[in-house]
Amino acid sequence: MGRGRFRASGRATMATVLFVVKATIRKDREDAFNRWYNEEHVPQVLQFKGLVSARRYKALEGEDRYQYMAVYELQDEATYRRFIVSEHMKALRADYDAKFGAASERARFAYTQVWP
Repeated sequence: MGRGRFRASGRATMATVLFVVKATIRKDREDAFNRWYNEEHVPQVLQFKGLVSARRYKALEGEDRYQYMAVYELQDEATYRRFIVSEHMKALRADYDAKFGAASERARFAYTQVWP
């Protein structure tokens, strides 16, 4: 897994909302999951207008039951509200469920910037 951040090309980078997806994947599906997530899923997510960037992380330690975390920056709350109910999001979720739903557990969170 690379250390780079995926940026949606040609879009403003000022973001005020973070959309976080945490996931745990069965060990026997982990390599395929990471390959698919990095090479297919993230680029597809970033096609939605107003999504600024994406980063992925793997847990080092702590009490969180999730191994992986994807952090997506969105330009504002209105973009987030459009994204979560969009056909684009429905298609992304259906693809995830078809490929890894039975081998994973996930949770979603959204945060808005409060400072500065």
